[in-house]
Amino acid sequence: MKPILTYIYHNCFCITLGKRVLVFDFPDREHRNAEAADAVRKVLAGREAFIFFSHSHADHCSAEIIDLASAATRTTYVLSYDVPDMVPELDLPGAVVVEPGDDPDGGIPGPIYEAGPLKVSALESNDLGVAFFIRLEDLCIYYGGDLAEWLWPEADEAGAAHARTFFGRSLEAVRAFGPDLAFTDCDLRLPNLAGFERFARTVRPKVLVPSHDFGNPAGVAAAASAIQIPGTHIVTFAKTGDAVSVPL
Repeated sequence: MKPILTYIYHNCFCITLGKRVLVFDFPDREHRNAEAADAVRKVLAGREAFIFFSHSHADHCSAEIIDLASAATRTTYVLSYDVPDMVPELDLPGAVVVEPGDDPDGGIPGPIYEAGPLKVSALESNDLGVAFFIRLEDLCIYYGGDLAEWLWPEADEAGAAHARTFFGRSLEAVRAFGPDLAFTDCDLRLPNLAGFERFARTVRPKVLVPSHDFGNPAGVAAAASAIQIPGTHIVTFAKTGDAVSVPL
């Protein structure tokens, strides 16, 4: 079964696998367009849902997902460890709350959590929260959240060196995981696109999706598509609700 990817907004995507769907980082009203909620509701309708929040920043996390999830037949929530405290309105008894490995320099996966057919572990992010390693239906998925190479032009040399090193350690862990499908930030605010090309050349997943577009998927698509990696298919989108079946 080929996964179907649906673009929602910014860092929010859905992966549909028959009667199952994964939803990542649905943002609050201030960080999404008017079409986003309906697009998610449409994908969730009549399916078993696994809903992920990589961290508690408002552009990645909204409790409004609870209402949208009423369209699903069954819902499992997977939350980064910071979300329950920082977003108390996401009161979700039974949610899977994941912890990364215990290393301040990153790159160490945490324990594996199981929820029905889903297996998930996490890496510490160098922004907030975690990145996810997911196994479902023989598919290995990496979702980076805001784990990226944050090389801001105004950063001092020590800060830039730490960003490169942390990201490098994380990339080694992602490469060892061997994702079929990966989502990583391609942020147009940074000259290095938040490490998008470095991720692509190091990890080389079969399918790679650029994220963190602030509602400018066309701009991110142009930047990401200029990078050619043998064996890696870069998937981009034009607008909310666009869907594509990926070759896996």
